[in-house]
Amino acid sequence: NKISTEELFKIAYNHLQKKNYSKSIELFGKILVQYPDNLSVLRNLLHAYAFSGNFVKAENTIQKVIKLNEKEPYIYQFYASILKNQDKIDEMIDLIEKGLSKNLMNLKWNYQKDLLLPVIAKNNDEIDKFREKINICYDQILKNGRLLNYDDDQIIQTPHYEISYHQHDNLNLNIKSVKALRKIYKELNENYLTEIKKNDKIKIGFVSAFFTDHTIGKLFKNIIFSIDRTKFDIFVFHSKKTKNGDIFNEFIEKEKSGYLKNIVLPTKLSEKINYFKKENFDILFYPDIGMSVEMYYLALIRLAKNQIMSWGHPETTGSESIDFFLCSKNLITNETSKNYSEKLLLMDQLPMIYEMPKIQNRLNDSDLSKNNIYSCPQTMFKFHPDFDDILAEILNKDKKGILYLIKDNNKVYYRKLIQRFEKVVNFDLDRVIFIDQLTTENYINHLGTSSVLLDPLYFGAGNSFHESMVYGTPTITMPTKYIKSRIVTAAYIQMEIDNPPIVKNKNEYVDLAVSIANSKNLLEIKNYYHTKAKEKLFNTLKAGEEFNDVLLSLK
Repeated sequence: NKISTEELFKIAYNHLQKKNYSKSIELFGKILVQYPDNLSVLRNLLHAYAFSGNFVKAENTIQKVIKLNEKEPYIYQFYASILKNQDKIDEMIDLIEKGLSKNLMNLKWNYQKDLLLPVIAKNNDEIDKFREKINICYDQILKNGRLLNYDDDQIIQTPHYEISYHQHDNLNLNIKSVKALRKIYKELNENYLTEIKKNDKIKIGFVSAFFTDHTIGKLFKNIIFSIDRTKFDIFVFHSKKTKNGDIFNEFIEKEKSGYLKNIVLPTKLSEKINYFKKENFDILFYPDIGMSVEMYYLALIRLAKNQIMSWGHPETTGSESIDFFLCSKNLITNETSKNYSEKLLLMDQLPMIYEMPKIQNRLNDSDLSKNNIYSCPQTMFKFHPDFDDILAEILNKDKKGILYLIKDNNKVYYRKLIQRFEKVVNFDLDRVIFIDQLTTENYINHLGTSSVLLDPLYFGAGNSFHESMVYGTPTITMPTKYIKSRIVTAAYIQMEIDNPPIVKNKNEYVDLAVSIANSKNLLEIKNYYHTKAKEKLFNTLKAGEEFNDVLLSLK
């Protein structure tokens, strides 16, 4: 139909608001043919590309915007985020320096540019180079850092999350990070703990942006639901960014039954602080400190008598505001406490009550018995350069072997990973298959059709291991002294597996993976693991009892 450009613009914008990005892109593109230099069209087209994950076209569009109007509000910040989403860290740093030199970016970027880190590192040397740069930046902030306003678009994203996927002990670096943040954000230095009023119940709050259809929701919902309502007043805190989902709705239903109260926290840090100042909590529990920037900053402030973190993101905060780290005794070694600023709170069980996933279209025995199929179905940022040689050598030893990996949604990291693999001697990339993201059921069935699963080095599987036990596919794991690499090991111990596939070095890793993938008794192996998981890993009500006891023991 023939309509005016103004009407077409309104329709395109309406699609953008409704997140119909492809249609919005199509319509804005038609307008752009007639008006190639229209900033309003380019601006909206840029947002449609960026929000749809088409970062290449978003980058091309934003370059046109800058050429037309370099002083477009927040355009350099937006460009920086587009480059970060493509893991173009060196280009991002160059852009920030240019924006700062022209006074087009705010003060926080002086620090942010030195705290960046590639998600997919080229090699160990690049990891070490960026870690040293980060360390120097913290030193400079501690020496002469200037105050920033958190609630005025001056939030620094520290690399707390990203550095956890390296092979290093991060305790000292995280301690220094917290000190540096306290230097530039005055809110983090306050102690908002007030006198707790004595009453019959303990007031406890659980804080996460991921109490929904997410790993954190899956791991922690049932242990929260196990809390004795006669002894605790239970509050669950969400972010405004928390996505809707089945698990989120479970929390809503629990509120309707009177079991707990859900609170969506305000965006501003000052408003969050004011809420907790009034409420006087006995315990605040953070299951995944570091996965959300918003909740990370909140966790650095003393807001309750006892503040606990757990293994949703198994890395120390380095902050005195977090008192305890809750985990299973099977996750630790004699050296673990040396890597944590928090005191370890130990349970016999893994601290969760994990439901056996339900599969409608189950695999048959023939599907479960296939040999020579290897899979490392983990997020790409877990792939450390040291892992590359193991993957290459497995394919070198098993000439029939096929290796499956899963692409990231935006297909950025997997391209960088291929470039890294191409530099590994004798890495037969023709036998590496990158598959697109899968539905939960298809993902679990993929785990079942695999002959053996490969645990990444330094930061291993967690939720995916439990999902793999629907069919019992074994995972080869090589634990270090750090909890982040020991979750599969802890699960094997809890399951009481005889001779679990836990190895000590790379040669053992390769040999055992090839042996299992070629086993004539693969179906029996999977049935054994699955049976053990049903008995010891899933629906562990004892973990709920332990969790209550641990919380009640806190003084």
